[in-house]
Amino acid sequence: MAGWRNDIVRKSGILLVLGPPLASALIRILRGLMRWRYVNEEAVLRQHRDQRPYVHAFFHDQLLMMTYSYLGARLGRRLSVLASRHRDGEYVARTLERFGHTLVRGSSGRGGVGGLRQMVRHLKEGRDAAFATDGPRGPRHRVQIGVIEAARLAGAPIVPVAFAASKKKLCDPGTVSRSRCRSRAVSSSTAIPWSCLPAPVVT
Repeated sequence: MAGWRNDIVRKSGILLVLGPPLASALIRILRGLMRWRYVNEEAVLRQHRDQRPYVHAFFHDQLLMMTYSYLGARLGRRLSVLASRHRDGEYVARTLERFGHTLVRGSSGRGGVGGLRQMVRHLKEGRDAAFATDGPRGPRHRVQIGVIEAARLAGAPIVPVAFAASKKKLCDPGTVSRSRCRSRAVSSSTAIPWSCLPAPVVT
């Protein structure tokens, strides 16, 4: 029994070492295969130009390509991301660190209060903060109170961000092409002051 458990621990350690580099490489490859179009990006760029930190809010099931929805890097800004203390959160944290983000460990179950305090401190220090608003445990697409509390305590606006993709043929009609059709990604961002947020609605 002990040997079996040691094998599991050893394999988990190997996955923690190899998984994040492979995952980050896959994300970069996917990004290269997509044509991106940003919707309402001016709302976000205005925040960056004014050096005003904000809360970058998205749903957990859109995490895969969400790193590319952050536009602050082009202006020299940094993003702090709240990640779970569980094993899957560690995979996510190590992957996102390879994109230059600062990771804060914490979740609704383990280290939640400490993680929230760190995120508020980062916002007050001028960094932007990213939250998966519904968390890894769900309920799916139901906003949890943590993101709202962080924005309220730091006096920062919330920018809800969404990602969508559709298959688009790049070649002109009638043109022969052997290349695969690429996808187009759309990121929609709108700045909303925390004081004006409506109550979370489940649909």
